[in-house]
Amino acid sequence: IRSKSEFVTVASHQLRTPVTGIVWALQTLEGEESLSEAAKQVVSGALESGKNLLDLSENLLVIAKIEEGRFGYEFEEMDIAEFVNSTLSNVVPLARKAGVKIYFDKPERPLPKVTIDAKKLALALRNIVENAVRYNVENGEVVIRADAAESGPFIEVSVKDTGIGIAEKDIDKIFGKFFRADNAVRVQTNGSGLGLYIARNIVRAHGGKIWVESELGRGSVFHFTLPTD
Repeated sequence: IRSKSEFVTVASHQLRTPVTGIVWALQTLEGEESLSEAAKQVVSGALESGKNLLDLSENLLVIAKIEEGRFGYEFEEMDIAEFVNSTLSNVVPLARKAGVKIYFDKPERPLPKVTIDAKKLALALRNIVENAVRYNVENGEVVIRADAAESGPFIEVSVKDTGIGIAEKDIDKIFGKFFRADNAVRVQTNGSGLGLYIARNIVRAHGGKIWVESELGRGSVFHFTLPTD
């Protein structure tokens, strides 16, 4: 198992440098006004594929570190509303491109601070919110909430979408490594099935739990908790 993880780590590192260069070159080309409309579409498609490959190599690297116990955490006390606001700013461009509205329904009262690794937890939240955008409907919306959990010393964060939903038979599998539901594959052919697996590991490392409520064709609500004690 260790040799497999080492191979994945080395391969991901080796992939990242050339793919980053390709993405940078395509981004430069995309802004070139002299290109024909047909050429711009080719560049745009190649750029999207390059970004997907870069995301895959990053996710594989993260998983190798998680499974080897090398995904180190650096915890600090933070305000959950500030954390969510900061994280969502990185997802807005994707939502705007997809025509999906994102709202943060801020807590009405001050909440206890949480002790988190902001960088790692931001990866988890981004993975959940980006899925909510990608598997949404035209003119759909995503609403993020943070509030005190109904029981115990926890903050509960939820991400509600108006998307394609998850079949009942897939609910228990959705956080598994490489799993992608049939309807998700039809909507987005690209995807690794790693984002929610990574999110689950990160939330558990924070002492919380993660789950989903969904109905096929009616959207989903992803929840995760963070201890305040």
